[in-house]
Amino acid sequence: MALEFVRSAPGEASPSARNGATSDQSGRSRGDDLFESLLEALPVPVFYKNRQGRHMGCNRAFEEFFGDTREEIVGKSIFDLLPADVATQHFAKDEALFNEGGTQQYETKVSISCGGQRDVVINKAVFTDEQGERAGLVGAMLDITERKQTEQKLKEALEFAEGVVAAIPDILFEVDREGRYLQVWTKNPELLAQQREALLGRTIGEVLPPDQTAIAMEAIREADEGGVSYGSCLRILLPGGEARWFEHSVAKRPSTDPSASTFLVLSRDVTERKRAEEAVNEVRTQLLGVLQTIPDIVWLKNIEGAYLLCNYAFEQLFGYAEADIVGKTDHDLFDAERAQFFRETDRATVDAGRIVVEEEWATHKDTGERIRLETRKVPVLGPNGQPTAILGVARDITELNASRQKIHQMAFYDPLTGLPNRALFNDRLRQMIANASSNDKQAGVMLIDIDHFKAVNDTMGHPVGDELLCQAAQRLTASARDHDTVARLGGDEFAILLPEVRQEEDIKRIAGRMLERFNERFLLDGKEVFVSCSIGIALYPDDSTDADDLVKYADSAMHLAKRSGRNNFRFYSRDLTACAEERLTLESELRRALERGELELHYQPKVLLQNGDIFGSEALLRWCHPKRGMIPPDQFIRIAEETGLITELGHWVLHQACETAAELNADDLPLHKVAINLSAREFQCQDLPKTVADCLERTGCRAEWIEIEITESLLLNEKDGTLETLSRLRSLGISIAIDDFGTGYSALNYLARYPIDTLKIDRSFINSADKRSAELVKAILSIARCLGQNVVAEGVETVAQAAFLAANGCEAAQGFLYSRPLPKSEFMRLPRAVGDMGLAG
Repeated sequence: MALEFVRSAPGEASPSARNGATSDQSGRSRGDDLFESLLEALPVPVFYKNRQGRHMGCNRAFEEFFGDTREEIVGKSIFDLLPADVATQHFAKDEALFNEGGTQQYETKVSISCGGQRDVVINKAVFTDEQGERAGLVGAMLDITERKQTEQKLKEALEFAEGVVAAIPDILFEVDREGRYLQVWTKNPELLAQQREALLGRTIGEVLPPDQTAIAMEAIREADEGGVSYGSCLRILLPGGEARWFEHSVAKRPSTDPSASTFLVLSRDVTERKRAEEAVNEVRTQLLGVLQTIPDIVWLKNIEGAYLLCNYAFEQLFGYAEADIVGKTDHDLFDAERAQFFRETDRATVDAGRIVVEEEWATHKDTGERIRLETRKVPVLGPNGQPTAILGVARDITELNASRQKIHQMAFYDPLTGLPNRALFNDRLRQMIANASSNDKQAGVMLIDIDHFKAVNDTMGHPVGDELLCQAAQRLTASARDHDTVARLGGDEFAILLPEVRQEEDIKRIAGRMLERFNERFLLDGKEVFVSCSIGIALYPDDSTDADDLVKYADSAMHLAKRSGRNNFRFYSRDLTACAEERLTLESELRRALERGELELHYQPKVLLQNGDIFGSEALLRWCHPKRGMIPPDQFIRIAEETGLITELGHWVLHQACETAAELNADDLPLHKVAINLSAREFQCQDLPKTVADCLERTGCRAEWIEIEITESLLLNEKDGTLETLSRLRSLGISIAIDDFGTGYSALNYLARYPIDTLKIDRSFINSADKRSAELVKAILSIARCLGQNVVAEGVETVAQAAFLAANGCEAAQGFLYSRPLPKSEFMRLPRAVGDMGLAG
């Protein structure tokens, strides 16, 4: 709304004229000028209107307040200027004033041209005309917006303060310098030492006991000097008899008169906290007692490294009393190096912000004993979350450490030789491969096996065998380089890792040194024993980059060294893998050959040299493979022996041979012995004589119709067990023959000791052109005659060989001169005698 002070319209009298003012010649009265001058000088907005409610004028302050000109309002009613609802309210007040007369005052809000609202107080008065009639009204407006805002803020502040006092559980006092209670605010009057009314006007000394009064007054004096005082705790007895603890925070109120200063005291009930502190202190006392009794070493340092406490175990270890330790640092108690170590671990603990576990060695000050400690340190945090101290706990783990080392030794080292075992070997093998790969280096793997170790173990006993293994380990270690790994994989098998091999010659030199050392005598149980070894070598990366393959290839090379006569070394080649794969294939197929009927027996006749009669035969196993054809025995018999299949094959051969022997001796035909070969593996089977006897019974074969052939090496290896088995077989009526006689390692006294019926001279003597072989044949024939043993010469292929044997007293022979081994069906059709040239001729 905009109201302007303007001159009265023509024909209308101003308020002054209507009140009897005189006019000058221009028509204006002196009163008009005076009235206008007075209105213009007033700092408050003023307006006036006639009895009909139309505005007659306003002053400049009114214009400035509302921001409109006078011309915009003169002659207009309030309904022309304001919204209807607002205009109606003002019009009603105007009419009430006209009706009642006098003056009128009220507060309202007015809108100004900028869009805002202001709070104002409007004062109105009625003016009359010359006849004393009410002609209009004059109004003055006082802007009270700032005052209203200030009042609102004061009201809000008061309400907030009252809300705070009502919300907090604390008690608020106002006291003077003498401790007199001036005001008390609380929502919990039951926490007051006395009723509020009883407190006001009294001093603290009149309310509290002297000791508590002293504490309260000291806080007031501290606040008087420094402005504030915090943390004073008072024990106050409440009217109900309960004693509670209160913490006082005192602040000095600002005042222009220092002598009239008062103090605000915030009294907080901290009884539960005090009880908790007392409980904590009690627990702390108990814990300190426990710390003194536990065997663990405990200490506490502040962040600067000074000791705050320690327990009895700490005192005993380092030889200091707690009184001599508290307040000291590590530099005061230990040598510089140890003190620096402790300080660095403390800093590491603080930096980590968590438990730090370390192990260290310590020396007992009194006994000088070295003990292993597991130390745990943890930072102790203050209220602000920052480290304020370091707690340390150390435990004696000397025995545990020894146990761990023992477990580690047991887990990764051979208990007999002290060398790394297979697990540690495999781990270091992979490390060696990784290092060789990253550094582009060559490396090697050796596998070493002691030749004929089983013979030493069996003949001299396991303790002597163990001693041999220990001495062998020492010789291998001495032959290797310092950075090589010598390991025992198990039994008599050793392995060596050779990192950083520059050339193949390096490995050859190492392997040569090992063979040389093994050629030296071993002193075992007071006896000189000579034992050799066989070595297989695989190279990284030439042979493989895979750890398992390198071990497998070295093993293949080692077995090649054994097959090559032992006491040598061999490098791996691709052919060994092919042979190994071929062997594996044969082994797999051999397991199914018996089921598929692929195996059969061929029989080679034995002939009397005197008259050419066939008096017996040797059963020879053959494998007729559906794809490979006839597989020679030397290609699968060894596989059968190594895999244990020889036992099952032997039972089948025994059964088939016994059936054939029964057929050949039926119908009162002349005696025909069928010779059956038994391997050393078969001979080791439990109760072999019973197995043979059962087979004889099942097949109807008589014991005198078969002959068991064994190798002479079996006589050396099996000793007493062999003698017992042979004796039991002999007691059944079965004759015993030594096959390939002269090629083994047996001594001649075995011929007299064991129940041997027949010696079979090996074909190598018969087919040799060396005269010495002929002399050996004569010697064998002479020995057999002296011992009453029969002789059969094997591998006779020529008439000259047969004539030589007959001339020197040999009774029987077998060989291609007479017949190759024949299938049963063909053999059964042979005549019972052959000519001088034999059937082959």
